[in-house]
Amino acid sequence: MQSIILTVNNKAWLIDQVIDAIYKYTVNPFELIIVLDGCTDNSEQVVKEHIKDNARIFYTPDVYETIANNVGLKNAVGEFVIIIQDDMIINELGWDARMRKPLDAFPDIFAVTARTAHSWQINYASSMINNYVPAEGQDLIIPIDLADKDRGLDRQTFAIRQSVNRGPLMIRHSDLKILNYLDESYAPFEMDDHDLCYRAQKVLGKYAGCYWVDYISELEWGGTRKPETQPVLLRAANKNAKLLFDRHEDLINNRIIENRYLP
Repeated sequence: MQSIILTVNNKAWLIDQVIDAIYKYTVNPFELIIVLDGCTDNSEQVVKEHIKDNARIFYTPDVYETIANNVGLKNAVGEFVIIIQDDMIINELGWDARMRKPLDAFPDIFAVTARTAHSWQINYASSMINNYVPAEGQDLIIPIDLADKDRGLDRQTFAIRQSVNRGPLMIRHSDLKILNYLDESYAPFEMDDHDLCYRAQKVLGKYAGCYWVDYISELEWGGTRKPETQPVLLRAANKNAKLLFDRHEDLINNRIIENRYLP
């Protein structure tokens, strides 16, 4: 059994499609854990109209992704957990079975994303090296070696890189428990998923990669919390880039590019 974690912030206009697609296209037994995070619209009503008996709802007071996801993850009972975001509509029958294939095929795999896998490059000329956090976007670590559907990743290729992005993101629950879930030092959001991948390398000797599934997620759908309009998010992005660098500089400098065939 698997647990699907869906955190929601003011998505009443879209969340019905997100939930309906999960029920329509998921093929393995699952529980749906929904975390309503500081919703001020009628998201709760819409959610309750579309969930079934296998769903549980939790409430958080606008704590953003890191802590809200941990609430769902720590209450999950599935052997596998899948984080999915409230602006992603699954568009592929059996998406969950496909994402599980790398975890079943390769014992050294910790996490599988359907979104993007990549490595990082450190900009040693950045002022953030000396603890200065800029008022605008961080330039300390830059994503490189990106692998995903939009960059032509073949359907039969599982692309292993240093880290992966959440949503949809599948992890074996037992591994996640060993790592004590997402590190809430990264709250309110940003870089917690990458930190998790680096910790999996160090503690478990396991890696992460992309094995994409089809979903729909327009850029403007994620607009309820835009960093450019919420300074707290911009500061978090900068702070967390520095935190990731301080904790994992050794691994950031160790680029990983490995593609495995997986029909």
